[in-house]
Amino acid sequence: MFEVTVSIVATVLLLSLSLYILSRRRGTADMSLSALLSLLALIEAADQLALSREGSAMYYKDVSLLLESFLPLLLMLFTLLHSRWRSVRSISVFWWLLTAGAVLFPVSTFVYQLDDFFYSPDLQTERLLFLGAAGYWFYMGLMVYCVAALIHLEAAFSMTSMSERWRIKFEVIGMGGILAVMIFYYSQGLLYRSIDMNLIPVRSGAFIVASVLVGYSRIFRGNGVRLTVSRYVLYRSLSLLVVGIYLLILGLIGEGMRYLGASFSKDLAIFIAFTTGIAMLVVLFSERLRRRVKVLISKHFYASKHDYRAEWLKFTDRLSSCTTAADVRDVILTTYREAFGLKGVSLYIPAGNKQRYVHAASQSMFGEKPELKPSEALISYFRDRFRVLNPLDGEYTPDADESLFIRRTGARLLVPLVNNRNVEGIVVFGEQLVEENFIYEDFDLMKTIARHAALALLDFRLSEELAETREVAAVAKVSSFVIHDLKNLTSTLSLMLDNAKDYLDEPEFQKEMIESIENTLAKMKRLIQRLKNVPKKQQLELRQLDLDSIARRTVEEIVKARPEARIEYRGVPVSAMLDEEEIRKVILNIVLNAVEAVGDDGRIRVETGCNGDTAYVRVEDNGSGMTDEFMNNHLFRPFRTTKKKGLGIGLYQCRQIVEAHDGMIEVESEAGRGSVFTVRLPVIREAALAVR
Repeated sequence: MFEVTVSIVATVLLLSLSLYILSRRRGTADMSLSALLSLLALIEAADQLALSREGSAMYYKDVSLLLESFLPLLLMLFTLLHSRWRSVRSISVFWWLLTAGAVLFPVSTFVYQLDDFFYSPDLQTERLLFLGAAGYWFYMGLMVYCVAALIHLEAAFSMTSMSERWRIKFEVIGMGGILAVMIFYYSQGLLYRSIDMNLIPVRSGAFIVASVLVGYSRIFRGNGVRLTVSRYVLYRSLSLLVVGIYLLILGLIGEGMRYLGASFSKDLAIFIAFTTGIAMLVVLFSERLRRRVKVLISKHFYASKHDYRAEWLKFTDRLSSCTTAADVRDVILTTYREAFGLKGVSLYIPAGNKQRYVHAASQSMFGEKPELKPSEALISYFRDRFRVLNPLDGEYTPDADESLFIRRTGARLLVPLVNNRNVEGIVVFGEQLVEENFIYEDFDLMKTIARHAALALLDFRLSEELAETREVAAVAKVSSFVIHDLKNLTSTLSLMLDNAKDYLDEPEFQKEMIESIENTLAKMKRLIQRLKNVPKKQQLELRQLDLDSIARRTVEEIVKARPEARIEYRGVPVSAMLDEEEIRKVILNIVLNAVEAVGDDGRIRVETGCNGDTAYVRVEDNGSGMTDEFMNNHLFRPFRTTKKKGLGIGLYQCRQIVEAHDGMIEVESEAGRGSVFTVRLPVIREAALAVR
């Protein structure tokens, strides 16, 4: 009864998992996995019926044989569809031959009789299938296909990145457990020329454990990633070695049992062995343990801790595939994280006049992301000495702001990315997977990667600046067209004025003149609305002014001109060094954008205040908002706009003005929900202390 219950549970779990995968995804890879799991469930059910139904044992075993004949084909589909082949032509001849050979299994079941595969005098009592010649080669072929799939699975997993492995670890272990128990089950034919169906409860138990692992991976860790297979990894596959050792040990056990006998529960022992093996795989796939082993091997078996050539080739290869600055940042973080065994890492890049560094990217750093305002001493430490900052070694003593940054981020190390005496970025190391003391070899590799990383960041930054410069240069061309149109309109007005001297008293002329002036005025207003001035770099006329007063007057002007606008204002006095006219342009532009975004029924809230050592103006609306794609790729760039009649210069101009004040603009937006623009400006220190 216990065996039947275990088999039923295994069948139900496999079918449930198959249906779940099929319902969640429609891709061919998931469909192949779903079909494979369903086939295993049907084989399990057919074998159990063969053991439990008197008089129909060989009938159900015949059904099981037919189902087993499709197993190689589905294993090959599972193998090929879960690999990231570049094209059909890139699939090696080896895999094509295996796939073609899989078709022979279903064909063989129609060519040969059942007695050619196996026979059993009393299946339900002895539970042994004695293999004929066809059956021997049939089940040996099944074992070979299971071994090939297992090799592929292990090789593919070893080629995935660290950030992806956690998503598929339990799924790979589960599928590996299924393949391993199938290899064990079919390998009995190699040893005894028979299939021992007393092992079916062991197989059922392994199916249950594997289903739980795959189900957990799919439900709680999302859909599996596509895997990449290296053509050379076959020659160093651990699976091939393990299977070979397993078959050798199996032969020794078989010979030993001929002399010693089996005085213990063989089924229970084998099931415990498989369960323990799966538990060991869970431990062995731990990134923390892999890092510990890597450090141990590097320390005791190699002259150098790092393979600099391999690290350099890996880094340059990743950089060569980058197409955006975001890709470069991600590659830099991935390289540092994998090379030095880090749980998390962040990248900070300079903003404004490089007097502060803001968070640009991170991997698995879930804490605060404050900006860093390095002192001149720290910049000199990075730039002149090109040293990695370790807050604990006492070589450099951080000031109060730097110490606060280190505490809030939990920084272990700060690695400067220096190029030509300019700090292009700072990599912040988080917690390590395995606590280890970095030595001079680690610091050498850190600085080697940093030099190349700084060049890559600089290259993409200069490319973006060049693109912006070219776009800004187009403003002159646009302006020339507008000026030409204005010249034509002024010529029309001048001609009309000349004619008015002679025909002003005629009613018909008066009517035509009014219509012409109205049309000309409308055209000029449209031209002025479209023309946006991109300011060149200039000296600001800074004075100590009240930001709240400037913002309040600007909002009052907008309300007078647009009485339908519903603007709520709230602010407190805060002093800062400002160019009044330029800051007024910034506030005017952002508020007008909000007015246009919300329409007639929207609401706008304008707020001023002080937060620490920064003054701010915040404009919040419930208008149309912006998409993430627009914010990441187009916001604050000239000629990029969400408005049908906009030219896309206003926000670019705002950013130029704010950065000239050593400030910054923060944006939060969601399409269809509205936007929040926050302009932050440095306050006068005495004023900041007074507000606190």
